Order: sequence, then structure tokens, then C-alpha cells
Amino acid sequence: MAGARACPQPRIACPRRWDCRRAARAVSARSAIVAAAVAALAIVVYRAQLFTVSRPGDRPHPLAVRAPAERSPASFDVVLPQVPVGMGHLYCGEQVLLIHYWAPWERHGAVQAALLDSLRREPELESVRVAIVCFDPFPSVSRYVARHRLRVPVLLDGERRMRAALPCPSVPYTYVLDREGRIAAAQPGEVDWFAEGSRAALRALLREAHVPAAAAPTTPAL
Repeated sequence: MAGARACPQPRIACPRRWDCRRAARAVSARSAIVAAAVAALAIVVYRAQLFTVSRPGDRPHPLAVRAPAERSPASFDVVLPQVPVGMGHLYCGEQVLLIHYWAPWERHGAVQAALLDSLRREPELESVRVAIVCFDPFPSVSRYVARHRLRVPVLLDGERRMRAALPCPSVPYTYVLDREGRIAAAQPGEVDWFAEGSRAALRALLREAHVPAAAAPTTPAL
């Protein structure tokens, strides 16, 4: 019939199209779950690598040294890259060794490093071996050391070899080892390096006599 309008035919959904859509939604859901799991794992790993940093309200404290009977032995012999050039050899025993775990971004990091640099050059404390150990990349540490003109040895422990021997639970953290290779001090937080207590503690360690390892007994000649 002329002029009559054609009746629209109903659209029939394609089963294949619906199956494809459901499959796409399932894939998207699985991808989101996998991405969330990967992100959660990354956060856990990242947090495991973080350090506890001194709180803003913490004040520097004098260095506290343990009595000889309370000192535990340490054992390490590591060679680390030194800023700006060279290598630094750290070992325990036969010396009073001060290791200060440090970071250039920490609160008062410049002051702590500068004071420690000055302290090690005091005539009465020149025999104390001092080393700052840092975990940051070489370029940033090198620029920092040059900018602040630090002369104290700054060693990079990027492979965590030093940290494996002497743990670093927080930044900053200070160890002092006596001549016998025992841990005489393990102190978190900033140190008041020029406090009389700190200087007296280091002087006392230097005065302690070093007892060499006992020689093997010899059999008298017949």
C-alpha cells in the first residue's frame, strides 16, 4: 500500500556479542585484581626498605658507652666505595671504630656530619677511626659532600653489606666498637658529639688496653 510506513523489525541480540562482552568484563576484573595484588606487594617491599627517622621532637643525646661486660662481639670485614673516590676498608678489632649510619636528607644531617667531622680531628680523639655510612645513590651523596666540604670518610653501602653485619634500625644510628671488636655503643638518633659525656666516652675507650689474641702454646724442645 502506497504511503504505508514499514514496521521496524525487532533487533535480536547476538549471543556471541554478549559472550564477548562478558569475557571482556571478566578479563578486566582479573586484571584489576592482579594490579591491586602487585601494588600491595610493591608497598610491602617498599615499606620493608624504609628507615625509621628521628622524630622532630627528639634532641641529640651524649654518646652512651656500655660497660665491658655488657658488650657483644661483632664480626665484619667489608670494603665499600668512598665518596668522592676510592674505597674504604672497615673491619672490627685493633682500633676504636665509630660507624655513623646517616642520610643527607635527614633532619640536621648537615650539622651531624659537620660536627662529627670536627670531632674526629680533635688531638685527643685522632686515634678514633670515624666513618659515615650511607645508602643513597652516589651522585646525590657526592654533590652533598662537595657542597658541605666534608672531609670525614663517607662510604656507600648500596649492597647492604655493612648493614648485614651491623643492622641499621633507624636513621641516624651510631655504633662504636672497642679494640676487641665488641659493640661498645649502639645508639639511635642524633648524637651530641661535643658534649663532655661523648668525648669522655671516646677517651675512655682509647685508654682501654688491647688484649691481643693468645698465642698458641709451644712445645718445649727436648
